[in-house]
Amino acid sequence: MFRRTTLSIRTTRTIAALAISGIAFAGVTGIAHADEGQAVATSGRGSIHEESARQAAADYRAKAQGKRETAIRLAEEQRIRDAVVDKALAQVGDAYGAGGDGPNVFDCSGLVVYAWRSVGVDLTHYSWAQYKETERISLKDAVPGDLAFYFENGAHHVAVYIGDGKVVHASDYGIGVVKGTVKGTPWTNQHFTGMGRVTIK
Repeated sequence: MFRRTTLSIRTTRTIAALAISGIAFAGVTGIAHADEGQAVATSGRGSIHEESARQAAADYRAKAQGKRETAIRLAEEQRIRDAVVDKALAQVGDAYGAGGDGPNVFDCSGLVVYAWRSVGVDLTHYSWAQYKETERISLKDAVPGDLAFYFENGAHHVAVYIGDGKVVHASDYGIGVVKGTVKGTPWTNQHFTGMGRVTIK
């Protein structure tokens, strides 16, 4: 009876131990599974972060490339406008003649045609047409190479802006190609119509 009880106690302890071991093993397995899930989740977050970093880097490269291209384009436009101004200024002292577009005799729109043709841009030899062919801008935003227009009963006069409120233009018979100001004289103050910007493609 005593042995049977002892055996029963031992058996019970063994069974309990095995049960506890099983629970512990199940717990370890659960933790392992949980850790594995955590690793997957962490790995997932890492992938999201890496993808975001790659996208950010790609966006930065695209933006930097866009800035470089813009800078190159603006520099080329500046070079072209400078060449237009240089060409127009080189004609100072040449004679005025109706319908003249160079190389030694000019009317106002003919000087514009001559200067812009030198950089590969064709404009119509007529000031009113040039007004319609250019983009309207304010005088304060004007840059060298822009055009200053003056009208009286339709189309009358156009000049090449050279900066600092000054222009070069084919003025009239006996005067020829000269430098002047956009505004500041009774005639220019009265007839100044506006500025135009030639599109550079």
